[in-house]
Amino acid sequence: MRGFLIGLCILGLAACARPAASGPEQVVAEIYEATAQNIETGATPLDAIPMSEDLATSLARAATVAQARGEPFLDGDIAANCQDCTGLTNLETVVTTPPADGHAVVEARFRLHDQPRVVVWDMIETPEGWRVNNIASPDGYDLRASIAEALAPVPDSCASERDAAAVSLLVEQCKQVSPATHPPCNADNTCAMIEGEIARACGLLGADAPDFCPAR
Repeated sequence: MRGFLIGLCILGLAACARPAASGPEQVVAEIYEATAQNIETGATPLDAIPMSEDLATSLARAATVAQARGEPFLDGDIAANCQDCTGLTNLETVVTTPPADGHAVVEARFRLHDQPRVVVWDMIETPEGWRVNNIASPDGYDLRASIAEALAPVPDSCASERDAAAVSLLVEQCKQVSPATHPPCNADNTCAMIEGEIARACGLLGADAPDFCPAR
């Protein structure tokens, strides 16, 4: 995913997002209209994603913490779940959990680089309309989990957990498979984080994953 820091608009994201459409599926469809317009030249604008106040506030806090550490928090397009995204086609939005008690789940199904992708949108109904309360995907991405991780105290580094040769091998394997710009593939992160990125990236590679990938 392309590296970028959260813009100042995120500080008022729930307010600066455009008005939501009538239903959860329509809201997600409108988000992907913005994705399609921006995917070749940049990421989906965050102000095109109408978030719940809680998600917007948490996202702003995580971005501030990450920036203070000199780290990118979001590293690509959170709507398309990709970096250097091109060729988004065959978009379909499907309500997988119909609206009930102010909650709904919508799946966006599409092809990217001619490979099938799914992004899961957790939606809640607010006085301002349906809002995004989380974004996740079957490959392991979870925006809420990423926020919690960014806000958690900095743990010991992988370099302090294992010997130098083991850490170096782990970092090189991570760089070999990860589609990210490699913030996760860093010996200053925990070994668990690096191994998690390897597992996620190997899952994206499928049959093309190298032999060191887990559970092939």
